[in-house]
Amino acid sequence: MIKYLSVSRLPGYFRCPYCSPQLNTKLNASNKELLCPNCKRKYPIKNNIVQFVISKDLDKETKRELKGNSFSLSKKNIEHFANKDVWSNYYNHFANQKINYLIAYLNSIRPKGIVSLGSGTGFELKEILKRKHINLIFSSDLAFAATSVVPVTLRGLNLKICLFTSDLNHVPVRPNDSLPILIYEALHHTRDIHSTIEKLLQKKYKNIFFIEPCTNFIIKILAKYNLAQRVEYSGLKPDFLDIGILKKLSKKYEYKLKIRTLWDIPEDYIRIICKKDSLLQTILLKFIDIFSWTGNLFHFGSFAVVSLERSR
Repeated sequence: MIKYLSVSRLPGYFRCPYCSPQLNTKLNASNKELLCPNCKRKYPIKNNIVQFVISKDLDKETKRELKGNSFSLSKKNIEHFANKDVWSNYYNHFANQKINYLIAYLNSIRPKGIVSLGSGTGFELKEILKRKHINLIFSSDLAFAATSVVPVTLRGLNLKICLFTSDLNHVPVRPNDSLPILIYEALHHTRDIHSTIEKLLQKKYKNIFFIEPCTNFIIKILAKYNLAQRVEYSGLKPDFLDIGILKKLSKKYEYKLKIRTLWDIPEDYIRIICKKDSLLQTILLKFIDIFSWTGNLFHFGSFAVVSLERSR
């Protein structure tokens, strides 16, 4: 059964995303909104969702991403997006690898809860919670509609939950050593993935975990022929993670960095070669896994599962 975190407790977990963190201003809470006494911004609470996204403060690309991920909250749409985790065996093969690496990182710190940013409608979050029971979940997405579906996606689970909308470049969450930040394939939807990561590091969260597509010389060659970093349905061309830049950022802000890489070939490419669930697909998956295992020794892959732990 899902229970919502009481409004009176929200100021203990949130701060104004647009004011300087050094101010450490405590938000005022009411049943209808959170109010920043410093900048006077109001963050409405609707359907148990705190709305930290202020459209007029978003940049052009983020506004386009918001528009591309918004939809009407009809019963049909809600059920469609809540059951979006019915994946093919091919997709599951790589999703399971990513989630298992992530779970191993989470097990190393034994969190009391997690803050999931860019959660969409929560189907990846659901898969994570199938493997690791966590009682307290903070789930956020840029789009109000997507966030509204999360409780339906997670129905049947015994959770205490807090829902909020937020921009990855203006995260409203206070640092809390028992609540790691988790981002599953959402950072590359921002205009500058490395700038967004740097802003997270500047906020001094104890633990940050994320899974993102990454670039290397093979990906860069493919991108020239529009075979990688393709423009998505929202109109955004994704910005892939550069592991070299990530290493420099982790050193600059004194974070211990752990990385697992793997190769994940898009299914539409594989379908050109072989049919779904065929013997050839099984052979190709084995070959890709061997390539991933070898590439991981050098942090060379198309996806990275990342753990960042603050040293001080």
